[in-house]
Amino acid sequence: MRADAPTIAVSAGFTDYGDYLGVALSRPVIAAGGLPVLFPYLEDANARAAALDRADGLLLGFGRDIDPARYGAGPHPALTAVSPHRDAFELALVGEALARDMPVLGICRGMQIVNVALGGTLFRDRSEYPPAARAHPGGDWARWDRVCAATLGNGEMPSHPSHPIAVARGSRLFAALGERSVVNSYHHQAVATLGREVEAVACADDGIVDAIEVPAFELVLGVQW
Repeated sequence: MRADAPTIAVSAGFTDYGDYLGVALSRPVIAAGGLPVLFPYLEDANARAAALDRADGLLLGFGRDIDPARYGAGPHPALTAVSPHRDAFELALVGEALARDMPVLGICRGMQIVNVALGGTLFRDRSEYPPAARAHPGGDWARWDRVCAATLGNGEMPSHPSHPIAVARGSRLFAALGERSVVNSYHHQAVATLGREVEAVACADDGIVDAIEVPAFELVLGVQW
């Protein structure tokens, strides 16, 4: 690894998937030339500031559902367990990273955290999607368990549930992927209303938002895959 590799702060949680979260985000960051540093739940604002001082970018990973109370909704029977300490930490962290205009990438839950931090809301489950989107693939937890196992060298990687997306011209994502791509789909929640200054930059053919950007900042990207 190069001595000047950018330091990427990673928030991934510690609650599920065994050893999977210890490698699932660090491996691709290293492969891309970055140095991943996993953040604990820093409850003190001064500690978060000191940690962000040492980072060049922020990666918000996947994990448990965000508590619906964070976006003004109530419980839902399809919710996973929630992580209140992680919710509080990441919502604060997003605001502080944006105040620095730090590059931010949110993956799955991480995309949803960015949207909620900026005042947006979520569909709590596929059963709340618009009727035309309720067949949207996602929530296949048995296959997800096989993905986690295969990543750790236990068994073969399964095929992923997937679907095409259309990407908005002029977006940062369009520059990376072009107008059409195919992405995996394990999420059972999705963006319902967009947060302040948040733009949908990729959608599935059924209308579900699969990527967001916040053009007011240099680079804030969320992807649902």
